Amino acid sequence: MNSQDKVIESLTKTIEVMSNELALLREQVAYLTQKLYGKSSEKVVHQPGQLSLFGEENLPEEESDLPRSD
Repeated sequence: MNSQDKVIESLTKTIEVMSNELALLREQVAYLTQKLYGKSSEKVVHQPGQLSLFGEENLPEEESDLPRSD
């Protein structure tokens, strides 16, 4: 093997390692972007005796519960 072949082999390995690292970094960016800007599941914990700001406990659950406008 001459010196040019060794240099080419070394550069090929370096490119392969850097390509793998780039793919990993892109996956990390996608994951962190999803965590930062994606949907989150916030769980609402209602305290006993605490009133709701939006009055959810007074909302009708079905259409049949709505007042009629006859």
